[in-house]
Amino acid sequence: MMFGPRPLAAAKGTRLGRDTVLPSGMVLPRGTVIGPSEIAALTMAGLREVICAELDPHDIVADDALLRLVEALVPHEADAGLRRGRPSGGRLVLTATVTGVVGLDTEGLRRMNRVDPGLSIATVSQFQRVQAGERVAVLRALPLALRRSALSRVLAEGEGMIRLRPVLAEKVTLIQTVVGAAPDSRGEGAIRARLARLGLRLTESLIVAHRADALAETLLSAHGEVVLILPARPTADLLDVGPLAVTQAGGVITRFGLPVAPGAEMFAGGLGAVPILGLPGAMRDTAENGADRVLDRLLCGVSISDDDLADLGVGGLQSGPNAV
Repeated sequence: MMFGPRPLAAAKGTRLGRDTVLPSGMVLPRGTVIGPSEIAALTMAGLREVICAELDPHDIVADDALLRLVEALVPHEADAGLRRGRPSGGRLVLTATVTGVVGLDTEGLRRMNRVDPGLSIATVSQFQRVQAGERVAVLRALPLALRRSALSRVLAEGEGMIRLRPVLAEKVTLIQTVVGAAPDSRGEGAIRARLARLGLRLTESLIVAHRADALAETLLSAHGEVVLILPARPTADLLDVGPLAVTQAGGVITRFGLPVAPGAEMFAGGLGAVPILGLPGAMRDTAENGADRVLDRLLCGVSISDDDLADLGVGGLQSGPNAV
């Protein structure tokens, strides 16, 4: 591709290299093919030369390249929970059509972004919670045209690399343990607010004494597809009330402790097919903490391995005056 200034009389058949505003206020956008009517309008605007681009057979127009790229990244919009925008001016936006968490092939996207700096894919973070209508990714082509060979190398890296993982849970149980007569009044409200972010309601709220035997009995009678435990005291050991109750009920604990701050005293496990999440005390506040990253995935049916939880340590420190 040749790019640069050219006398207007010699620009026919090329493409405008920049948006051009005419005295009437009309804008000729970048990439417009310069034909007789464009030359007439530019002449009336007093221009004698324009910045233009002349493509050769080995080039592909930026918007056409973006269209091919997004079709590879999201082959089936409905299945992916995403809407592919129309490319315009070297830019294309992917938006969510459902509420959930974003699933990315991070390694594949990194490889794509390393092929040609003129063609880029910017996304939200892996497993970030988004609502319908929010942006998930922006695709950019900086030059007016790209080499077809570069686009082919990008497309060769794979397809189906971006999708939405929608909310799967419908019934959520919260069990609060208490020392004394009543639980901390903030707890249930904060959990309801968290569920509302994903379009969910708390379907069962139970209160039980802060004892392993009492909590184990309550776990066996809970009806939720996901069970959340908010202990009256921070969980300090695998033999503390929360984890011990899960094992006494016949369940398993798969993780105690999360490399985040705040939110470190979380534990995770299950009872049969029902996942259980023991929440840190920080969840009594509506401010987000590291445990929210686990809760969102759990409610969207994303499997979480021990390695996944360990990996939360990088970026797991919340800064600010209220972080602990």
